[in-house]
Amino acid sequence: MTAKTVSFYFGLSSRYSYLAHTQLAGIAARTGARFEWKPLYSPDLMDRRGQNPFAVPPPSGVYDAAYRLRDVRRWAGFYGIPYSEPDGRLVGDRRLFSLAAVAGAYLGEAEAMSRAIFAAVFHDTRTALPDAGLPDTGLVDLAVSLGLDETAYAEALVAPETRTLHDRHIDEALAAGVFGVPAFVCEGQVWFGNDRLVLLEAWLKHTA
Repeated sequence: MTAKTVSFYFGLSSRYSYLAHTQLAGIAARTGARFEWKPLYSPDLMDRRGQNPFAVPPPSGVYDAAYRLRDVRRWAGFYGIPYSEPDGRLVGDRRLFSLAAVAGAYLGEAEAMSRAIFAAVFHDTRTALPDAGLPDTGLVDLAVSLGLDETAYAEALVAPETRTLHDRHIDEALAAGVFGVPAFVCEGQVWFGNDRLVLLEAWLKHTA
């Protein structure tokens, strides 16, 4: 049996990406699938498609901020994971969170760096991560705690190659038909949303 590879497209300030990432290790263990972590800044993805429901009045109640917060908290309770709402707690350029994860991917540590940033954004008690142009604290500290070289990571955080890799993730996602995050792509098929993980797992088991 050949293990399937699933591309995982996600945003580091996306609540539903946070929920989904906590389930991937279990799915991998139960199905033998391997997940490729491909961080990106989801507003850039949606803007590229020309359809960003967060940039205009929401087309349906599913995008209502109060409803989404209730929904995320219900899912976190169902999964038994911590959740701390970042709105009003964290300041700074949220694009930097995704670029910080891409910098980790550039150095071969996409999953570890992404998990650390998700923890910082959604269940740590910190009040801020560094703003763009100030990669000398928070995010670099997270990278160093994972064993990454401080200088190499600080350079990667602002390197043009990191932006290039980020844009490549968006190009790949769009080419695959991805329209939002979290999204999972395998063998030409797309599953969108944390709540579709059960369908992805069932498909992985059925086609193994």
